[in-house]
Amino acid sequence: MSGIGGLSFGLVTTPGLNMNQSELRDSKAGGDAAVDDFLAYMKKSLAERMADAWLAAHGLDRDKLKAMKPAERDAVLKQMAEELKQQLQQATAEAKAGRKTEAA
Repeated sequence: MSGIGGLSFGLVTTPGLNMNQSELRDSKAGGDAAVDDFLAYMKKSLAERMADAWLAAHGLDRDKLKAMKPAERDAVLKQMAEELKQQLQQATAEAKAGRKTEAA
C-alpha cells in the first residue's frame, strides 16, 4: 500500500510534473505576460485608468479613438469628460454623505 498509515492518496500531480518543457515555458510566458499587463496598468495614472475604463465601457480603446475623424473624436472626448465629471461629483457627494452619517 502507498500512502501514510495505510491511506492511499492516489496520483498527486503538479503542473511542472505533467507538462513537457515547451508547455511549461509557454505557461510561464503566459504568466509573465499577465504580470507585465498588470504592471503596465498599475503604472498608469488614475486619470488614464478611468479614461481606459470609460472607453472600454463604450466599446472603444485608444487606437479606435485615434482612428476617428477629429470632429467625432472631439465629441467622444467631450462626452467622456462630462460623464467622468458627473461620476466624480457623485462619488464625492456619496463620500460626504457617508462621513456625515458616521459622525452622527
